[in-house]
Amino acid sequence: MRHNSSNRRSRGRGRGKGGNNRSQVFDSNGPEVRIRGTAHQICDKYIALAKDAKSAGDAVLAESYLQHAEHYQRIILSWNEQNEARQQQQQNSKSNSRPTEADGNTKKEELALPASILGDKVDFSNETGASDKQKSLENA
Repeated sequence: MRHNSSNRRSRGRGRGKGGNNRSQVFDSNGPEVRIRGTAHQICDKYIALAKDAKSAGDAVLAESYLQHAEHYQRIILSWNEQNEARQQQQQNSKSNSRPTEADGNTKKEELALPASILGDKVDFSNETGASDKQKSLENA
């Protein structure tokens, strides 16, 4: 008999990648209501509840709902900031790893098709770009 194995799943908060999971489900205990869903869903629901409370004449409850919606909006904004920082970091690492013209490899050469496909008459040394390449292909 195994004493340390458990067939139950843990129900605590996940210890994943810093909590940046947009599909993460939250349980929100707001005023007079409990909402379960993603941050986007909960934010939208609290905004809808605030509109309903405001139209019913309960400004205090409407403000409370809006404060709860703001909390989930801040979570969404922090995810966006993390994604932008990650994308910026990836762009910086890609630009640092790309060969430069001093290495003899230019972007044109990286994007060019091999001479075995295009034929021997194609000249990539010209600066004008695709129009000259197209002309040289037509002449081939």
